[in-house]
Amino acid sequence: MASISLKTFVGLRQSSSDTYNSGHVFPVKHLPAQPASRGLRIIAGKFSPKVAGRNLRVAVVGGGPAGGSAAETLSKGGIETFLIERKLDNCKPCGGAIPLCMVGEFDLPLDIIDRRVTKMKMISPSNVAVDIGQTLKPHEYIGMVRREVLDSYLRERASASGATVINGLFLKMDAPKGPTAPYVLHYTGYDSKTGGVGERRTLEVDAVIGADGANSRVAKFIGAGDYDYAIAFQERIKIPDDKMVYYENLAEMYVGDDVSPDFYGWVFPKCDHVAVGTGTVTHKSDIKKFQLATRLRAKEKILGGKIIRVEAHPIPEHPRPRRFVYNGNYLIYHL
Repeated sequence: MASISLKTFVGLRQSSSDTYNSGHVFPVKHLPAQPASRGLRIIAGKFSPKVAGRNLRVAVVGGGPAGGSAAETLSKGGIETFLIERKLDNCKPCGGAIPLCMVGEFDLPLDIIDRRVTKMKMISPSNVAVDIGQTLKPHEYIGMVRREVLDSYLRERASASGATVINGLFLKMDAPKGPTAPYVLHYTGYDSKTGGVGERRTLEVDAVIGADGANSRVAKFIGAGDYDYAIAFQERIKIPDDKMVYYENLAEMYVGDDVSPDFYGWVFPKCDHVAVGTGTVTHKSDIKKFQLATRLRAKEKILGGKIIRVEAHPIPEHPRPRRFVYNGNYLIYHL
C-alpha cells in the first residue's frame, strides 16, 4: 500500500501540531479527516512512496507564490513535479507588501525587495493624515516587491529543485478511471510574450494541487464551493524623481466611500515608480470609479506621473469551503 508522509509546505498555512505529527507516515487509505479551517500538510521527503516502481507524479496548477512554493517543496522531496502557469510574466495587482517574517520563511534574497517601508500614513476622507508606522521596531520594515519579480523567482527556484515548469493554460482534468489509473490533465501550450495559444496536450499525474486563484478551474472540478472575492485594480505610475523621494520609504492608505466602501486605496513605492490602487468586495462594478478617486486624492503627490502599467484581478478573501478530495487512492488539494 502506498503511503504519504506529511510535512508543511514552505510558506503555506500550517496545521496545528495536535492534528498532525510531521514525523508520522499515514497510509493513503487512512489519511485523517481534515478540518475545513486548517491547511492539509502533504509530505515530500526522501522516503516519498513509489508508485509502480516510479516516483509519485504531482501537478501544481498555478504559478504564484503558493504554487511556486508547493512545487519547490515537492520536487525537493523526490516527487516528480509539474508546475503549470499560463502567464509567466503575470503579476496580480496586490500592493506587493510583505511582512518581514516572510523574508526568512521563504528564504528570499534581499535584492528582490524594492523598498523597505518604515513609514505609513492613513489618510481620512477629509485628507487628514495619521502616522501609523510607530509600532515598527528600529530593525523592522515592510518589504515592497513587484509580484512579477517575486513569483518568477519562486518558480525559478522550483525549477532548480527539479520541478518541470510548463508555460500552458490548464483547461480541465479527467478523473481516474480505475484504482491504478491517473488523473489526466488537459492544457494548451502558451506563449506568455505573444499571448499565442499552442497545441492541446495532456499530462498524467497521481495527485493535483490547485493554486490557480479566485477563478480556479481545479476548484470547480472538485466542487470546492463559492466564496467572496475582491476585485483589485492598480496602476503603476512613473512619477518625477523629486516626487519619488517623498515615497522612498513611505506607504499611504486612503479610506473613505469615494475610494472604496469596504476596502482602501493605496500608494505604495516600487523600485522606480509607485503603485496606485484600490479594491472592493461589495461594489465590483464601480472599481474604476474608486480607482479614479484614489488617484485624485493623491493627485498633488503624483503630479506629472505617467501610467506605465494597468492591472486588475480577482483576489480570494478566504479559503473555499471544500479544500481537498481524497477517494482512497488519489488526492486533489486546493490551496
